[in-house]
Amino acid sequence: MQQTGTNGSKIQTLNYSVSGDTDSDSLKSWQQLLASLFRVTRPFHRREHGFFASLTVYHLGLALVLHGKSDAVRYSRSDAWTLRDDLDHLFIHVCSQGGGHLRRAGESRRLNHLDVGIVDLASPLDFVAYASESVSLVLPRSLLSPTTGELDRQHGRILLRDTPVGGLLGQHIVTLCQTAPRLWLHEAVALARVTANLADTCLGIGAVSYPAPTTTSHGGLMRSIRGYIEARLHQPELAPEEVASAFLISRSQLYRLFETSGGVRHYISRRRLRRALLDICSPALRHRRIGDIAYDLGFKHEAHFSRIFHDAFGSSPRAARAASKRGDAEWLAVASPAPGGNQLEHWLKELMAG
Repeated sequence: MQQTGTNGSKIQTLNYSVSGDTDSDSLKSWQQLLASLFRVTRPFHRREHGFFASLTVYHLGLALVLHGKSDAVRYSRSDAWTLRDDLDHLFIHVCSQGGGHLRRAGESRRLNHLDVGIVDLASPLDFVAYASESVSLVLPRSLLSPTTGELDRQHGRILLRDTPVGGLLGQHIVTLCQTAPRLWLHEAVALARVTANLADTCLGIGAVSYPAPTTTSHGGLMRSIRGYIEARLHQPELAPEEVASAFLISRSQLYRLFETSGGVRHYISRRRLRRALLDICSPALRHRRIGDIAYDLGFKHEAHFSRIFHDAFGSSPRAARAASKRGDAEWLAVASPAPGGNQLEHWLKELMAG
C-alpha cells in the first residue's frame, strides 16, 4: 500500500493506493486501511482479476473529505463493529461515477450516479459499491443539530440527484472535494461549518420517518457523555467526578468507558487542547490573547497551558499561531500524530466539533 503526505495541498492530506494481480495482498491492504470504518469484502468471487483501489483524504479541521476509486467491494458495519470503534459521525456518500446498493433494516436501495447516501456510523449497515468513484464527507454528530431531521433516523436515507435537495447537497460535496487542495486551513474550517449547516438543512427537508436504529446501551452512553463534555470544556471544574455524577455511574465505570483514551481526565484535557489549537489558529480569533483563549477553555495558568500544549503538539501556542498565519499546513501533521498507527484511524477518532 502506498501512502503519501500533503502532496502539494495546503491542508493536511493522505493518499493511498493498492493494486495487484490477485485479490489477496491488495484487498488485505485495503481492509487494513479502512478497518476503522468498515469490514471490507469482495461481493463477487473474481480473484483472477485482481483488485485496485485508491483514496485521498482531506482534513478540513472539523470534517474529513474522502475521494475514492475502487473495483467492486462490499462495506459493512455490524453491531459488534460499531461497538468496537465507537465512531459517532455522519458519513455522507456521493457516487460521482458508478453506483451501488445500500441496505439497512433488511431493505436494499439503489444508489445511482450523484445520489446522496446517508450513513450513521453508530448504526449497522451493508453497502455494495460497484466499480466506481465516490466522494464522501465525514461530519461529527456534534457539528449537526440534534433536532433537524432527527439525525438518528436518517441512517440509510438516499437523497436523489434529481431532487432539489439531493442535487444541491451532492454537487456541493463534489465541489468541496475538488476545491480542497487549494484551501488554507482557516478556509477549510469555515467551509466545514458551512457544509455542516447545509447538510443539516437538507436533511431536515422532507425527512423520512425511518425507525430509529437499534444501538447498544454502551454506544448511546458514550455519545451522551462525549456530548456532555464537549459542551462544558470551558468549565475549569469539569472533572471525572462531575461527569460520573451527572450520568449516575461510578468513577470506575467511567474510567472503563474511556480506558482506550487514557481515562476521562486525559480525554477532557485532549479535547480542550484540540479546541485551543483550532481557536489559536483561527483568523477570526487572532486579535485575542492566547492566555485568554486558554482561560476560556478551563486552563487556569497560561504557563501550564503552554507547557502541556507543547507536549501535545510539539510546538508552542505562539509558534502554532505563527505557522497558521504563514499558511503552513505542516503543523497539522504535528498536531495530529499517529505514532505507529493508522493516520486515517487517528483522524476519525479525534474528529469532533471545534
